[in-house]
Amino acid sequence: MPEIIAQKPLESEDGTVEIEQKDVAEPEPEKRRVRFSQKIGKLKPLLPILTGGLRLIDHGAAQMVAQLLNLANPGGASAAADNEIQHGIAEIEASHRDLRLSVQDHSVELKRIEEQILLMRETVERNASEHTKLVEDVNSLGNLVRMVGIGLAILLILLLVLTGLLLIRK
Repeated sequence: MPEIIAQKPLESEDGTVEIEQKDVAEPEPEKRRVRFSQKIGKLKPLLPILTGGLRLIDHGAAQMVAQLLNLANPGGASAAADNEIQHGIAEIEASHRDLRLSVQDHSVELKRIEEQILLMRETVERNASEHTKLVEDVNSLGNLVRMVGIGLAILLILLLVLTGLLLIRK
């Protein structure tokens, strides 16, 4: 793990500048995961916009390009050039459809990952609460054992004292 070194210039009494360096450790993996999920969460609002934009491009852009090309070459375009243009437009439409499907797949994957993170968070919280209850139970059991031990010690001392009294009287 690389370390981040913070540098702070300090001026000493004789006028020279010294640099104070502090080592700062990297954040824990859990903090990194939280930051990663927050960054992914920021991208979530853009998915509908991208999907809508790709849908608009898919339906209208190819036809607009074809119309512009026909306006630029009125009557001078040959059948081969038209076929080539139509083939290029078909390729563009296909790539836009593929891109739209890819964005949809990514949004589904993002939702699935968010659900998994939520389930993991709930599991961790549940385990933490169970651990806390277990610690409380162990502490109360320890207190019970101590109290029983103290009671037995008192009974033993009482037994010894009474036995001593009986032996002295005889």
